[in-house]
Amino acid sequence: MKFLAVCLCFAVFVSDSFGCNSLMRRDTPYKASPAKKERYSSIKGLPYSKIRRGPPIWRDEFDHLDHSKWTPMISGWRGSNAFQIYVNRSQNMFVFHSFLCTVSSEIINYLQLLLQTFRGIENSYVRDADRYGPEFLYNGTIDLTLEGCNVNWGGGCIVKSGDDIIPPIQSARIHTRNSFSFTYGFVEVRAKMPKGDWIWPAVWMSPTDSVYGSNPRSGEIDITEVRSNVNLSCGSKSYGRQLCGTSLHWGPDSHHNGHRVQRNPDFSSDFHIFAMEWLPIGFNFYVDDDLIGHVSPPEGGFWKMGGFEGQNIWNITGNGTRIAPFDHPFHFILDVAVGGDMFPDWCINQPFDQPLEKPWKISDPVQMRPFWEKRMDWLPTWNPETEDNAMRIDYIRVYAVDQHHRSHG
Repeated sequence: MKFLAVCLCFAVFVSDSFGCNSLMRRDTPYKASPAKKERYSSIKGLPYSKIRRGPPIWRDEFDHLDHSKWTPMISGWRGSNAFQIYVNRSQNMFVFHSFLCTVSSEIINYLQLLLQTFRGIENSYVRDADRYGPEFLYNGTIDLTLEGCNVNWGGGCIVKSGDDIIPPIQSARIHTRNSFSFTYGFVEVRAKMPKGDWIWPAVWMSPTDSVYGSNPRSGEIDITEVRSNVNLSCGSKSYGRQLCGTSLHWGPDSHHNGHRVQRNPDFSSDFHIFAMEWLPIGFNFYVDDDLIGHVSPPEGGFWKMGGFEGQNIWNITGNGTRIAPFDHPFHFILDVAVGGDMFPDWCINQPFDQPLEKPWKISDPVQMRPFWEKRMDWLPTWNPETEDNAMRIDYIRVYAVDQHHRSHG
C-alpha cells in the first residue's frame, strides 16, 4: 500500500471530562451483562451487529485539501485552556507529496495534522526565527485580525503577553460547518494519532446551530481524542496514547458529560478506524470493529439519564426528542491542541528514564510559562524532524441511516 501524503502542518512558535454519572470509563471493548443484552436487544437496531450503513451521503478521501469542504479557524481563543493559537498560514497549511510506505500499488491519501517547531532558542528546531525572536513570547502581541481572525471568543483576535506568555504553540483547526452538517448516520474515520508529550489531537463534532443554547446544552460528540504522551500515568492507570476517548457532552453545564475509553498498545503506531453509529434512539461507538460504547437514553431522554433536576431544558427550549440535544445537525472538526485541562494534575510523565511531574497546574493562573520553560523535557518527544507528531487522517466517510432503523426513533 502506497501512502501519498497530503499534509496540513501544525507549527510551534519557538520564537518559536468529562463525566455524565450515567456513563462509565472503559479500558476494554464494551461487554454487556446477559441482563443488559436482553434489555438492549429489545431496542431494535442496537447494538450487537456490525455497523449498518445506508447509502453514502458525504466523504473526503483527502486526495487534496479541499477548501470548499474545510474552513480554518483563525483565533487565539484557548478552548480548555490549551496552549496554542489557530492560524491559516502557508507554512501551516499546505499540500506535499511523500511516499511513506509501499504495501501495494493502490494509493491512499491522508490529511496530516502536523506540529512542527520554529527555532528561537537553544536546540529548538528552526522555522521562522526571523519573525519571532526569543523574547517575543514574554513581551509580544499577535494581531490576528491581520490574518482574517474569525473567532473572537475571549478576545481571541488580539493575543498579548502579560502575567503569562504568548501561547507558545501555533496550530490549526478546520471544520465543515460552512459546507456539511447532518443528523443521524454512520461515520468512519481512519486515522493515526501523533506521538509527543502533551499533544492533544481530536476528531469531533459540534452542533451547527446551538438550538438549545451554549455548550454543552446543545451537545458535543467526540469521535476520538488521545493524549499523545508515550508513558503518562495517573494513579495506577495509563493515560497516554495507549488510550483513545470517545465522549458525549450534554447537560445544563460543563460538569455533565459522558466518556468512554478504549485501550490499545499504541494508537500512534498505526492507522485505526474510529466509527460511530448515530441513530434516533442512541449511539454506538467502535474502534476497529470493537464496540467500545453504547448509549441509548430511556424515556425522559438524556435529561433523565443525566439525573438532572427540574424541567427538561430540551423540551422547554426546542421541543426536543428522546435523543435531544443530539437531534439537530452537527458538523466535523479536526484539530491538534497542546496542553490545557485535558491532562490531570496528578499525572506522572516518564518519557525517558526519570519520572517527571506535569510542568503546569490547572489551578495556577500562569500555566504556559512553566510549560514552555520546561520544553527540553517534552520537545524531544515530538521528534520535530520527523512526521511522528502528526495526526493523519486517511478518510472520513458518512453513510445515511437506512429507512428501517430510522423508523425506530
